[in-house]
Amino acid sequence: MTTRAASALRLAGLAAATLTVSACGVFSPVQTDYPYIPADGVPLTIPGLDLRNLVIVSDEEGGPGTIVGQAVNEGRDPVEVSFSLEGSSPTTTTVAPYSDDAISADGKAVTLETVPQRPGSMVQLVVTTQQAGQNVVQVPVLPSERYYEGLAPSPSATPSATPSPSAS
Repeated sequence: MTTRAASALRLAGLAAATLTVSACGVFSPVQTDYPYIPADGVPLTIPGLDLRNLVIVSDEEGGPGTIVGQAVNEGRDPVEVSFSLEGSSPTTTTVAPYSDDAISADGKAVTLETVPQRPGSMVQLVVTTQQAGQNVVQVPVLPSERYYEGLAPSPSATPSATPSPSAS
């Protein structure tokens, strides 16, 4: 075999190896090519308000829960927003104008009386504003652990029974 033929054969082998190795990228797409939410909670964008990373923190099925997330109001007026679940009374809070406040922060918690699902489940949260009307979003229910530690409301104390008068 001539040197020229050997060089051509080596070059063809190198080209084939390069094509084989580079083809791996075709079958392994980059994750950033696909939109995803890199957070525990879910977003909801409605006219006049952006809600980000919405979760409900609750430690038990049927117990109370705290709504956690961020509310962004880029408008000039405050937005009154109401949250509710099936079987729960609505809870209302106001988001200040030009703000990006955390929901359930500054010592005031936005709580729901009853969360019908256990931690690890999804529930339908109804978010209502005057401008956007009613909007429904699937929100995860998470336990109060790690960075959600202490955010779940404690179950209301059950009233103790009144002792009956004893006969003396």
